[in-house]
Amino acid sequence: MVFRSVGTNLSRLYIDGVGGLAEDLGALGSAGADFVEIWPENLGVILGGRLDTNRLQTVGELLAEAGLAYTVHAPLQVNLMDLSSHDLQRDVLDASLRFARGIGAGVVVCHAGQRFAARDARHSMGDQLAAERAALREAGGLAEELGVAVAVENYYPERPILRGAVYDYSVWPSQLAEQISAVDHPAVGICLDVGHAALAADFFGFDLIEECAAISPLVRHVHLHDNLQKTNLTGEPPVSEHTVFGLGDLHLPPGRGNIPLEELLGRMDFPERPSCCVELSPEGFSLAPEALHAGRALGLAVANRERVPA
Repeated sequence: MVFRSVGTNLSRLYIDGVGGLAEDLGALGSAGADFVEIWPENLGVILGGRLDTNRLQTVGELLAEAGLAYTVHAPLQVNLMDLSSHDLQRDVLDASLRFARGIGAGVVVCHAGQRFAARDARHSMGDQLAAERAALREAGGLAEELGVAVAVENYYPERPILRGAVYDYSVWPSQLAEQISAVDHPAVGICLDVGHAALAADFFGFDLIEECAAISPLVRHVHLHDNLQKTNLTGEPPVSEHTVFGLGDLHLPPGRGNIPLEELLGRMDFPERPSCCVELSPEGFSLAPEALHAGRALGLAVANRERVPA
């Protein structure tokens, strides 16, 4: 199989307590997940850029009792280009790495750019990109020490980006690859989000398959999901409200949309087989068995095609 393992994400909130966490983990294990991707912000284990040891003990025991493997998604708001709170941003990422080590996770996904805030004009773009590179290099050093890899994720053209309210260079996977190549650390690679790349290709007009194939040597982790490759230009309701219109980042199980997933994966040249998270929206939790089956089938189909003599 083209993937080392196939799992899915746990995107529900458990901030007020841990009721339902064990049940949800059990459901994903029964659905066939090789691992579950955990968001520490949804579990309340980071407080002020540090791990909350009391909360961590409770959550950690439940995660261990589930008997599953894990990957970690750092808080979405982490912005390593923000020079006004740079130390705090690094602290949150470092806490995510230490959380990953504590639960035995081998990969921590984080986002590039600064898509939750307008670009600070007091600093040049060059300085902000350099700050992100330096922060990722430092995070890579900690990750290597902890036995974890950092995978930086590409994004998609959501409305705030399109109207210029926020900036995120990673909507072009090739630009993300340039940044990660410049970081030049063995513990820092790319999380290729296939659904995000498909939306960006449709809007910006680049070749989806060629763009993704070009960055494949840097890919350490994959977010696999489907959509209709239609960017939302109508407004800003939550993503889930656009399902009936087929707009935006729908996080559908593979095969429910029209991204040429098998063709795309067939062109990827991964130096090592990456882990693959079939990423679903919270509303799609019950679709985990279907999504995992589809993701695994895709990985096998591509691997079998590669073994057929030319």
